[in-house]
Amino acid sequence: MFNQRQLEIVLELCENADSFLTASYFAEKHQVSLRTIQNDVKQIKKELADETCLSFESKAPKGSCIRVQDSQAFFDLKESYYRQLTNASMNYQWERISQLIFLLLNQHRSVSYYEIEEKLFISHNTLLSDLKQAQTLLSRFHLELLRGSNKVMIDGSELNKRRCLSEEQLIAADTQTTSVAEKAAIKYLLVESFVHFKHNISEVAMNNAILTVDIAIRRMFSCFYLDASDLGFPHLPSMDLEREIAQYFYRRAAERFHIQVPDAEVDFLAIYLKGQGSDSDKAAISEDMNNFILDALRGIRSVFNIDLTDDLELRISLALHCNSLIVRLQYDMQMKSQLVGYIRQTYPLGYDVASYFASLLQEKFGKKVNNEEIALIAIHFYRALMDQQNKTGTRKLLVISSLRRSENILLRQTLYNWFPEQIAELFFVFPQDMNPGYLDRYDTFITTEKGKFYDMGIAIYMNQFPDHNDYLNLKLAMDGFKDIEDVLAIFDRSQFTVFDQNRPISKQEIIHTMCEKAGIFYEVEGLEEQVMERETMRSTFFGNSIAAPHPMQAVSSQTFISVGLSANAVEWTSQKDSANLFLLVHIAKNNAKAFQLWSYLAKLFADQNLVKKLLLNPDFDHFIQLLKEAMSDPNN
Repeated sequence: MFNQRQLEIVLELCENADSFLTASYFAEKHQVSLRTIQNDVKQIKKELADETCLSFESKAPKGSCIRVQDSQAFFDLKESYYRQLTNASMNYQWERISQLIFLLLNQHRSVSYYEIEEKLFISHNTLLSDLKQAQTLLSRFHLELLRGSNKVMIDGSELNKRRCLSEEQLIAADTQTTSVAEKAAIKYLLVESFVHFKHNISEVAMNNAILTVDIAIRRMFSCFYLDASDLGFPHLPSMDLEREIAQYFYRRAAERFHIQVPDAEVDFLAIYLKGQGSDSDKAAISEDMNNFILDALRGIRSVFNIDLTDDLELRISLALHCNSLIVRLQYDMQMKSQLVGYIRQTYPLGYDVASYFASLLQEKFGKKVNNEEIALIAIHFYRALMDQQNKTGTRKLLVISSLRRSENILLRQTLYNWFPEQIAELFFVFPQDMNPGYLDRYDTFITTEKGKFYDMGIAIYMNQFPDHNDYLNLKLAMDGFKDIEDVLAIFDRSQFTVFDQNRPISKQEIIHTMCEKAGIFYEVEGLEEQVMERETMRSTFFGNSIAAPHPMQAVSSQTFISVGLSANAVEWTSQKDSANLFLLVHIAKNNAKAFQLWSYLAKLFADQNLVKKLLLNPDFDHFIQLLKEAMSDPNN
């Protein structure tokens, strides 16, 4: 049987099949000695000896590696290891550190080492080691461990302590968690407050508000309060409505939970609500914001050769989005989302434009925009780009839905992604606003609810988060799929490079080699400089072991893609994301339609198995075949 650390080592080797990982790598990651890892490897090798679906290799100094013999049996075995890991002991350093930080965050005084050791059942040496790791985590939130006389405490603002509790999900370490009834009471009071003031809020924002208030009430119940200095800015943004909502809510919450609520707590909740924004508040667009958006779109026109300056809907949506984003930036409340990888892979051009837009925001407000916020901005740009590119389509789609505009964005973009050439018009209408005139104007009807229009046979039902079956139904109604041969034609055999697996290679060397090779073949100059300028702005890693470096500005009137492949994964980002497949993408200068290429590349980025298959047979013809399969798969 494997222990938890051994299970994690085995699973990491499984997820990186055919790649060697060293013992020193695992020793550093798991904070144990090299000898401990070497003993773990011996145990792993012994346990896997009887498995026929894989072979285990251990070679000094390369490390350990798993080779897959039977894909289906290997998948089943890996799943069984994940189930074992779920049920494994929680006696792992990260869990100990979480409990340690949670314990200290809930103390009004310093705590002795002995008291911590007794509560967490750990040795003195283990505590000292964990305190070092805890300080590294706390520093990300501008918090500090104060140590002296065998005592320790966390120093910093209450606001940063709450950020740490929320973002690191340390609230889960509490053994006296808020009861279901108390969380239900928080939700009830929030809903009552929003309804009373007729304030729109999305489901995601509501769930986040519940978590934020839950933490605030817990802290106030334990006599940890915010004060004015915690908010950090002398002038609060104009938010009369949000402050009224916060006051209304906390008057009732104070009675329900028997807490005192100072003005700073009310102000912070108001700031939080302001940061969530509202799509309907179009009057809130200031002249300064309008000018910033227009200047940004002009910059995009210059850099990307895409003119969106006349797209009034985009300018409004960006301005409204930025109104709330700026508040989130100022108060370190940037959104967290699991969709960033999906959006980056599915809407690569939109994400690239959004990254440039985010760099302009950073210049203006002095705060770095995180990847999750960039992904949300990318959705706005992708909608505008699809609208611009699809003006030549032939199909007019009407979606009958109760979803608000802020809620139908993903459905809108999915439809455009599925049928980029066919859609001439896509319009959303509320069921109550449906009238007979629409029946003559549109030729394909969709509904997100099984109501009367579905029952009457007028509209095709589609989930607001559509899947493959929804695609097949709509494709049948639309009757069309574009041929991909013209996309494949831009790949040239001479621009397919397989890097030597017998020596390590860096990201910079890959970019240099591919740019030099493409520069000679396509007779272009300045390609590498432009590619590196783009890399310094944001990473071009798109997930699934694929990176797509491309120039900040086009250097040629040709559209081409050079391909590089490395059996050894190459670290591509500061977050340790690694890639094996490299697509050097160049979109022709002064050819806006050429940007449609990104829609097809999105299918490659979404293919989880493409790189693994290609590494088994690193050949240009095999690569082209895999491209055909990926681009023809509607699930990608």
